[in-house]
Amino acid sequence: MDIGDRLRLIRTEQNLTAKKLSEISGVPEKTIYRIETGEVKDPKLSSLEALIRALNCSADRLLFDKSESGLSGILKHTFEHASKLPIGDRVAIISIIDKYLLADRLNSMIQDLAPPSLIEQMEREEYIDHQMMNEAIQEEEDAERAEAMEAYYRGNS
Repeated sequence: MDIGDRLRLIRTEQNLTAKKLSEISGVPEKTIYRIETGEVKDPKLSSLEALIRALNCSADRLLFDKSESGLSGILKHTFEHASKLPIGDRVAIISIIDKYLLADRLNSMIQDLAPPSLIEQMEREEYIDHQMMNEAIQEEEDAERAEAMEAYYRGNS
């Protein structure tokens, strides 16, 4: 889908004719038609800005396919649609998102402050036990080596 296809799609979703969009945006109707038909492949920035404002859409929505803009683009597109809902619905959505973000922050804080879980404690104790065992083995090996060297020097002196 090219920019012309996206422009036509957004315009028709809003039940606007090219003439009405021209009146709202100040972009000549002929220019809108030429963009939509692909005759103009690289519209002027001033025309794009006026169309984006008139259509009350994001630049990403007009310029890129959803597949090109990734998850962030889909999220922007979703919020763009949500911004056209009645005020009560928009307030509810904002409230839900705020509560989710607050819960996420609190969860992170709790995890930072909470004592380690039983599994973490067991893993830590197992690591310490393993480390202590390695140290004990090393000390034993060092002592045996020292004894062997001492015996060797006593026998050769």
